[in-house]
Amino acid sequence: MSGERSALEALSAAEKAAVLDELLAARPDLRDPAEACAVQVMTGADRVAVADDVESALQGRDIEELNTRAGHRPGRGYVHPAEAADEILDEALQPFLDDLHRRAGLGMRSAAAEVAAGILLGLYNCRHGTSETLLEYAPDYAAERASGVVRDCARLGIELPAVELLDLMPEWSALLR
Repeated sequence: MSGERSALEALSAAEKAAVLDELLAARPDLRDPAEACAVQVMTGADRVAVADDVESALQGRDIEELNTRAGHRPGRGYVHPAEAADEILDEALQPFLDDLHRRAGLGMRSAAAEVAAGILLGLYNCRHGTSETLLEYAPDYAAERASGVVRDCARLGIELPAVELLDLMPEWSALLR
């Protein structure tokens, strides 16, 4: 099989999940090693990678999406472009917030703090909305959502690396104190 592709390597993420479920159902003795691998993956958060992903997700949303969300919407009335931009950006940010809550819910406080720090850094990098991005229509988006992340961390008992973040985010020092 040296020149052939592995079927396992060709699976989508959903298909791999189904294979793992089937394997664990057929071989319960593999549950402990699988759990150990899962813990290793979940505790290995990289704040720089998270920050890059958050920044990409927020800046990568097409400004043309406003055309489908802003203006008069049947059953909803008039939607201001800033409100529509907030909604679209929230949809892009939500998976990162879900990841933060998921890790915190598992008691992985250190990993959750790294994810939170990454989210904050990504938001900080988006604080000045550039033209032709949705952030242009929501100039306070990054600071407002960062404030929400800090509140969530306090509520979840996650201690942010404030000293490090103060150095990396000097314009938001009041938020971190």
